[in-house]
Amino acid sequence: MADRVPPHLYFVVSAVFHYLGPAFAVLLFARVEVLGVAWLRIASAALVFALWRRPWRAFASLDGEGRRLLYAWGAVLAAMNACFYVAIDRLPLGTVAAIEFLPVIALAALGARGARNAAALAAAVAGVYLLTGVRVEGEALGVALAFANAVLFAAYIVLAHRVARHGALSGIDGLAASMLIALVVVTPM
Repeated sequence: MADRVPPHLYFVVSAVFHYLGPAFAVLLFARVEVLGVAWLRIASAALVFALWRRPWRAFASLDGEGRRLLYAWGAVLAAMNACFYVAIDRLPLGTVAAIEFLPVIALAALGARGARNAAALAAAVAGVYLLTGVRVEGEALGVALAFANAVLFAAYIVLAHRVARHGALSGIDGLAASMLIALVVVTPM
């Protein structure tokens, strides 16, 4: 029954935690180093996923290609979170969030085949601009890291798609395993 959760529910919960976590994390910056906050975010997610999915079982049954996908996804998750948190330490969260979706918007623009799709994309871009109050100003390192985060977010989406299509692994088990890998990768940072 637990595997029959509607896909859109995963998306909604993920979206809420994707920005609720950083909104609260900014409050921790006064007490914990920025990369320590990124580590806490990854470690807490890895713990929850490990208890829920026990991803080492799925990982053990994978072929070399599947393991390489998970290693890559975990490394991208670690780097993406580190870039994101250092960027939001230097820029407003709304600006970093808007920059993060630039590759997604670019892909949507490439896929817009009709006037209706183009109009919907234009409305989405305008809505994001109005809701986030984007200001591409501030510390150069913050802007650079926000753009690096955007590129890593695009890589995250591509790798997530590949993992989900891998026959021996469900998408959620892949995310759980990659989160444990991300924890190993981010810990030395």
